Amino acid sequence: MYKVEVTKLDHQGRGIAKINDKVIFIPNALPRETIDVDIVLEKKKYYEGTIKEIINASDKRIKPVCPYFEECGGCQFLNMNYQDSLDYKQNKVEEIMNKYLGIKIKINNIVACDNNLYYRNKTTFHVKNDIGFFKEKTNTLIPVDKCYISDIKINDIYKAIKDNINLTNVKQVIIRATKNTLESMVVFKTSNYIDNKKIIDILKNKVDSIYINDELIYGKGKIIENLCNKNFYISPSSFFQVNTLQAEKLYNKAIAYTDIKKEDTVLDLYCGTGTIGIVASNKAKKVIGIELNKEAIKDANENKKLNNINNIEFYAGDVGKILNKNNYKPDIIIVDPPRAGLDSLALAQILNIRPKKLVYVSCDLMTLARDLKLLSNDYDILELTPVDMFPYTAHVESVCALKLK
Repeated sequence: MYKVEVTKLDHQGRGIAKINDKVIFIPNALPRETIDVDIVLEKKKYYEGTIKEIINASDKRIKPVCPYFEECGGCQFLNMNYQDSLDYKQNKVEEIMNKYLGIKIKINNIVACDNNLYYRNKTTFHVKNDIGFFKEKTNTLIPVDKCYISDIKINDIYKAIKDNINLTNVKQVIIRATKNTLESMVVFKTSNYIDNKKIIDILKNKVDSIYINDELIYGKGKIIENLCNKNFYISPSSFFQVNTLQAEKLYNKAIAYTDIKKEDTVLDLYCGTGTIGIVASNKAKKVIGIELNKEAIKDANENKKLNNINNIEFYAGDVGKILNKNNYKPDIIIVDPPRAGLDSLALAQILNIRPKKLVYVSCDLMTLARDLKLLSNDYDILELTPVDMFPYTAHVESVCALKLK
């Protein structure tokens, strides 16, 4: 056991201290705390530790609303108030951009989440003798009675399952609940037989859709959510932003940055199930969406029909390769890549196309900084807006506006 002084938080929300000039990362520790720690992992350049005892607590420390906070690891900041967590994220964005982008840019204040508890519209629960969450980086199950960042409807369905259904052959339970249309879906991932009839009897008055693995056993095959005044199908495998109300703020900011005119053609790259492109289609002459995942493109085309949109086309394939094969001349490009950011071919093609405006939606600040640096020779970086998509976690979503020099 070692006594240490915590100096700051790292980009994963862990406290940073030193033991014999070697850094130690400590989950749930806060800056300016004196704590006793145990080393749980030793690497060549750093340690990982756990709090044994807090000797002097930070004046920012509060009692977490969630009793599972210290065990679960799904949230990093329930031990501080919401505004302090926003300050951390704002500083994180500014630090990463200053260090890795190396260009002074305008960074707006982070867009706060009005409902920062019970916001998740999809939660995956694990089953291993009991039901709950796996402790971070382990297969150790933490049984829970509720999740404080999951939708209240999800918690209600979860309680009915936990209290009334035999989960012997179940591995996972995935629950979705829409915010604006108030629909819900449950997917049971099983390794063997379970009693379908009992599941239906218990849940039929609570949910719109029940699946056992890939088989629909009750209700409709897809539920519908309304986002930015457009409707979107959600199937068991669909990607959909897990914080609906913040997704609306994010997409509205992205669309505002594009300043689309009626004569503009828009390329929506890494378009997923077509959400941003469909929201943008009202303002544009034409939208073209490209996405590697074929199932996502199937969903995108169904969403197009659902909203009676005829000025949008979707194509499945590698973004860079499709751009390379086609002579697109868009006025605006919107990109929303995975954590890895833009691959080299996609980036080269964007620079070759040279749209007047480029809007970059990012879920990873490091790859965003890298890509902005590569784009900065040809584009002015007008501004960046962080969005708190996942309150009380260390994650930050952001949207950036660029203009051709």
